[in-house]
Amino acid sequence: MTAGVRVAAFGALLLAIFAVAALAGSAAGPVNTTDPEPEHGADQASHEQAAPGVASAALRVAAGDTTLTPGRAQRYTFTIEDEGGTPVGDFEVEQGRRMHLIVVRRDLRRFQHLHPTRDAAGTWSARLTLPDAGVYEAIADFSTDGERHALGTDLFAAGDFEPLALPAGRTTASADGYDVALRARGAALDFTVSRDGAPVTDLQPYLGARGHLVMLRAGDLAYEHVHPLPNRPLAFDSAGAEPGTYRLFLQFRHADTVHTVAFTREVTR
Repeated sequence: MTAGVRVAAFGALLLAIFAVAALAGSAAGPVNTTDPEPEHGADQASHEQAAPGVASAALRVAAGDTTLTPGRAQRYTFTIEDEGGTPVGDFEVEQGRRMHLIVVRRDLRRFQHLHPTRDAAGTWSARLTLPDAGVYEAIADFSTDGERHALGTDLFAAGDFEPLALPAGRTTASADGYDVALRARGAALDFTVSRDGAPVTDLQPYLGARGHLVMLRAGDLAYEHVHPLPNRPLAFDSAGAEPGTYRLFLQFRHADTVHTVAFTREVTR
């Protein structure tokens, strides 16, 4: 199954705060963050603004400092609380981890996938670097009591910021010397990886599978954590995605390193 979260569409106001000067933004692709432990391998949650956290169903994420300095590694902390404010303690393993933290800039041009650690008091933490100024979304993706949740929190990196347009949709993408081709067969998304013109056939397990795919929709940041299809080398079921323009972030592991490539894809069904 996929997990979805629809983020409140008030990004225009937030972006205006940071658009102090109209400087040209870099056209670089997504940030590639390697997993420090690469071997280990849904409900529609609404995103509402509420200080100091964001509520979803009976759970909420209460974040620590949400204003970070661009380019500086900082400790980002948060807790998942029930409706009474008590930290949740029972997290289930999902794709090799008890917590996935997806951090994406609101123009979908910067992306990180982290795995925070939790202390005895129930606080999750991760070392996080926001590479550029702008407004980001930190999405805590987890399961508890048999239910999947995805809760978002806005992060702010002050400075001059101009949002970048999404690249046009293509069926190929490249990163770190790897070329990746996308073939859509209905809702099934098949990827093939090559390097120096030769197919890569020895992908290493990443989060319990051959790869990992996150889909985020432009505009409202609707979020899909897409599970791999069984008995297919690098294929995913995107049937849960509603119509819109999405940025697809595919991660795979090869030569002991996690690589990230991104595609723009229009979903029309």
